[in-house]
Amino acid sequence: MNQPDEASLRAAVIVGILRYTKIAIDSDAGQIRMCSVGEPYSESKLKQVSTSLRVQGNTLDFAVIANANVSSQRLAKCDVLITGEDFSFDNAILNQYQGLSICDGCTQPNADYVVELIKNDKRIGFNVNLILAEKRKVTFSSSLLELASKVIRSEK
Repeated sequence: MNQPDEASLRAAVIVGILRYTKIAIDSDAGQIRMCSVGEPYSESKLKQVSTSLRVQGNTLDFAVIANANVSSQRLAKCDVLITGEDFSFDNAILNQYQGLSICDGCTQPNADYVVELIKNDKRIGFNVNLILAEKRKVTFSSSLLELASKVIRSEK
């Protein structure tokens, strides 16, 4: 039996998260604008499948942003921001971002993201920061939160 590669698993987890998440999008556009920066593991697979998927009745529009081109204005056009381990710039730009941020390649826990994908053994899981999600008007279904490895509910 063939096992899917890690990039495919990570992309599937991201799409699954989107299916059970409410984010503020331009309802007239009929699409969720996804952006990747810093070469997240899932980038190539998401780019490949985004044209054929629909999430909550919306098409997925996927764009890759080069690290050198990251700005607050550019990120404002992204409903979902997926970052990889090569993502590096002033955290002030990320702190101004108002959509669903997903770290797909964080090497250390990072409170600047709403969702962090994590790898435990050969499984891909995720952590959720509900404090940041609330600030960004991102809502998760209770069934999705039950699947999370860790849910941050309050600041310590």
